[in-house]
Amino acid sequence: MNIPSSLGLAAVLLALLTATDAPAQIVAGDSVIAPVQGVSHAIESTVAFFIDEKDLLPESVAYDPKDKSFYVGSTRKGKVVRVDASGNASDFITPRQDGLWQVIGIKINPTRRILWACSFDGENLEGYKPSDARATGVFAFNLDTGTLVRKWTIEKPGEVHAFNDLVITRGNDAYATHMFDDAAIYKISDKTQALEVLARPAGLKDPNGITITPNEATLFVAGADGIYVVDRATGASRALQVAADDPLAAIDGLHYYRGSLIAVHMTSVRRHRLDDAHTRVVSTEVLEADHPLFDVPTTGVIVSDDFFYVANSQFNAVQKDGSLLPMDQLNEPAILKLRLK
Repeated sequence: MNIPSSLGLAAVLLALLTATDAPAQIVAGDSVIAPVQGVSHAIESTVAFFIDEKDLLPESVAYDPKDKSFYVGSTRKGKVVRVDASGNASDFITPRQDGLWQVIGIKINPTRRILWACSFDGENLEGYKPSDARATGVFAFNLDTGTLVRKWTIEKPGEVHAFNDLVITRGNDAYATHMFDDAAIYKISDKTQALEVLARPAGLKDPNGITITPNEATLFVAGADGIYVVDRATGASRALQVAADDPLAAIDGLHYYRGSLIAVHMTSVRRHRLDDAHTRVVSTEVLEADHPLFDVPTTGVIVSDDFFYVANSQFNAVQKDGSLLPMDQLNEPAILKLRLK
């Protein structure tokens, strides 16, 4: 079944329900099991929750185990929405608070009570106006109060900068991917609080998702043409080896899980199993593909053995003049849940 992305959410669900024996309504926790054109297996993801804000244009989601709340970053509003354990949504970081631009990757350090966010000025942002400098920053907020702890920004005339995603160690060191004019991995040490380059891997283009091994020795970075392995201590890097028929291009979210990488591709979520030395991918499994709610899926967070991820960032809804498609052509942002084990 081919469902045009321009349809509203209600129309998408109506088309799906008309073609299947699914329940009369799809709500949080329901599983969509109808086969989709070109997919040989059932849809596995269930709906964790919707956010009733069609023009949110979310990119990222994080989780606080203390109170079981989720946090969703908005590229359009430059804010972070908190969804509590009961499903109630409210602004945790308000629009453009403390100089935020688009909110891209977000991560939580639950013990240090810090919410980290990558942000950069760009076309998705409401009211964006081009300039000769594309600014970016990494922001750290108090997870209990929402107040700014500190921010690190780059804004240089004639240069384009963009921090995209980040990972946080247990000791609260941050590692962020940087795109465009400078394809690099930056580090913010909890001890020195300095923003510095850790590595500029040769061949790395437009670094996006980033993840770390449980022992915190190795970083994995998704670039436009593949995944790179980076030694956290030295910054030494190498490309992850893959089979010719198993491309690792165009990955957004990247997450380490039980000796494998959970990767959000353009129209699928895949598990890339690694060898013990983390030098190559030994097998790939498609966990989800062409879900009827997909509209540029991006990234997520692993909670125990479940993967929660943004199904529909709707980035294609942004027009050349910066405006959005009419509201009746937009969908409520959906966070999907995918069992990994």
